[in-house]
Amino acid sequence: MKYSDEFKALVNYMLDGYIGHGNPNAKILFLGQEPAIDREANIEQYKNEIAGNAGQWRNIVSNGIGYESVDSSIIEFGSLLHPWANQKFQVRSGSEEAGNLKGTEGTARTWYNYQKLINKIFELYLKDRKMMTKEDHLDFHRLSFHTDMSDAAYKSHTESVDGKQSVVERVSILSSDFFRNFPIVIAAVGHFPRETYGDEYFGDIFNVEFLGNEETGLYKWMNVSVRNEVSNPMLLIHTPQFSSSISDRYLDQIAKRVVDYAKEHNINLMPEE
Repeated sequence: MKYSDEFKALVNYMLDGYIGHGNPNAKILFLGQEPAIDREANIEQYKNEIAGNAGQWRNIVSNGIGYESVDSSIIEFGSLLHPWANQKFQVRSGSEEAGNLKGTEGTARTWYNYQKLINKIFELYLKDRKMMTKEDHLDFHRLSFHTDMSDAAYKSHTESVDGKQSVVERVSILSSDFFRNFPIVIAAVGHFPRETYGDEYFGDIFNVEFLGNEETGLYKWMNVSVRNEVSNPMLLIHTPQFSSSISDRYLDQIAKRVVDYAKEHNINLMPEE
């Protein structure tokens, strides 16, 4: 698998720390608030998935490792290209201890909603995209890349000084050429940018211009920003978090906005592998 010069530069720039997960050649970037890991309770998981992230990417890039290496039968974190590749398109909730575990082969609500949006985008964009069932494995990591505003990873990030500091420190990383080259950004982060940085966050990170709130009857806001450079356009859609239930109609609206923009600017949404 070939990786862009921009991604190689970022990987070589970062000796350690967190870049993200998924397909670096994708055209769609999901931006979250911060990793859903309790760093204090799960220090080894944090080291493996977040703190050691850049080092793992360096190995992947230097060896040209691609999706042929992903094994969906492995029930553990696995490759950064497709972490937890065994998970299926269903929500895992409850716990074995409480006796109310549901969706045992599924994933967290946030990833489930990322997958739902990817499904809707590519069902509009591709004529032969089949409908995904709850028995299908997630594939949004092949069709998008995911990172976070903060890499602090606390249970209650809004009360974390480290989380706010991490947002500011990661500005230089997220404003790198690699992240600025994504033509589509879905920032499902709620009001976290304003609370931790200020209203200039998306402009400073991605050099986009705020168009306005494309209000819906279901949600009071869906903020849209653009960078209409002919050679490097970007559509950034800022939404509430995806960690709770998101209506299909709201996701339909986002998907249509993405596909319309891609067609208008001749953006090929399929990653090059």
